[in-house]
Amino acid sequence: MHPSFDDIASAALLVAASLPYKPQPDKFTILASFVLESRTSGLVKVISLGTGSKCLPSGRLPPRGDALHDSHAEVLARRGAVRWLLEEILRDTRQPSDWVDRRTDGMYDLKDDIILYLYVSTVPCGDASTRLLASLQDPNIASFKDSTSWPILPAGAPSRGRDDYARIGVLRTKPGRADAPPVLSMACSDKIARWGVLGVQGALSSAFLKPVYVTAIIIGDVVEEMREIVKEDCERAFYGRIGNLSGLPDGFRLARPVVGFTSLPFVHSKAQLPELSTSSNDSLCWIADSGYEVLINGLRRGVPPKHRNSQKFRPMLSKVSLFGLYRTVLTALALPGPDVSYHSAKQSSESYQIAKHVLLGPEAPFSGWIYSGTEWENFTEDAH
Repeated sequence: MHPSFDDIASAALLVAASLPYKPQPDKFTILASFVLESRTSGLVKVISLGTGSKCLPSGRLPPRGDALHDSHAEVLARRGAVRWLLEEILRDTRQPSDWVDRRTDGMYDLKDDIILYLYVSTVPCGDASTRLLASLQDPNIASFKDSTSWPILPAGAPSRGRDDYARIGVLRTKPGRADAPPVLSMACSDKIARWGVLGVQGALSSAFLKPVYVTAIIIGDVVEEMREIVKEDCERAFYGRIGNLSGLPDGFRLARPVVGFTSLPFVHSKAQLPELSTSSNDSLCWIADSGYEVLINGLRRGVPPKHRNSQKFRPMLSKVSLFGLYRTVLTALALPGPDVSYHSAKQSSESYQIAKHVLLGPEAPFSGWIYSGTEWENFTEDAH
């Protein structure tokens, strides 16, 4: 008997409840988790958790890759899943894994009977949640927004946050207050759609890991009467708006994950707390078989400023930390690892870059994607 969506959500919620970290009682947050299931044995394994709803403004991005740009729950959970996959490949070189397998072509992949779920405690920000949020707004605020004259944007250009929520099927940056500094992080709906073409493993891991796709996305905090609308919006946001893609390299595809719901509550969700509760500034990162840490402003909480550049205190999901782990895996697999920058290493994943161009290049469905810029990726593993 295969686990239900409630079973998958429950597994993630149980792990979250078991951890020492808890948000402050009057603060809400979002929880996301990647979960593996063996279709043969029915065994379920939660591989990563993330909580959070913050990201850094463009003026505070780190040049050394040692702070996280985006600390939304889905993004942290995905980076945690990447770290778990890298560590599981390392473990497989010593003892065969139950979850990943090295194929005859030398590339790793999930075993044939393994599927991947994404659980999110509420609807991801961006295109997937626009109509839901509009339905929940105070009538006076909704009337004000309806009467606001929004600038006409070029086709494909992203909207800022929740501006002009009547504009659906488009890219959006992360939401935030109108008076807040702008950010360069795309909405979680957009990032989930991107993972549905490029895989969750990212450019670096593509050197030795085939694309890894989510089979189903399970969402909480949606009342029964809104589920049909939210399901329609999620299906559009996660894959429907992309249309047909041609020119993808072997192994890449447009995934169409099943969208499902759970009524199991996340106790720190906004829906479970008093109306005047505010969002937590903290973010939790947990990786199975590894450990957890808490971030604030993209850095490990509690680390004094004088130690923030120390390798010992880097967030384990930061770009520079994952780059170091990637190099360790290359060595363990006896693969060449040229002494290049993080950006150059990403560019060397040829098939991934071709797939990325098909999705994000000029005239592509996501041609309006905003990038932080190569200046934030020109560091090496030994950056101090």
